[in-house]
Amino acid sequence: MQPTSTAFTVLNVSRFPMVTLNQQAVSAGYAQQWIEEMTYLLEQGTPFVMVYDHMRAEESNADRELRSRWLIEHRKTLSQICRGMISIESDLQRCEQLAKMRKLFGISHQLVSSEPYAMALIERWLA
Repeated sequence: MQPTSTAFTVLNVSRFPMVTLNQQAVSAGYAQQWIEEMTYLLEQGTPFVMVYDHMRAEESNADRELRSRWLIEHRKTLSQICRGMISIESDLQRCEQLAKMRKLFGISHQLVSSEPYAMALIERWLA
């Protein structure tokens, strides 16, 4: 079942099963809405892939902690339904930073340089 994009403000599901973060929605306190939207996706049980496209939004420490706790608590279910996370990044320094996070939460995380590479990876992960 494809989620309807009108129910989402933090996550963009318009190209489901590719789910992207709406960086404009990242402001203090956004994590609770992010949790509600991620919970909804997990409850649907339909495989998806998270894509972060040149992520530049800064989140507060409180939001980061809340999301991290949720990710840890839901690691098992998330790893069964979320086939992986992809970071689209062309800045080499940023790639090095992201590479350190690749093993977090028990979910595959891949760095790619452009959306076509991300789409090919999504097709492979969902096959």
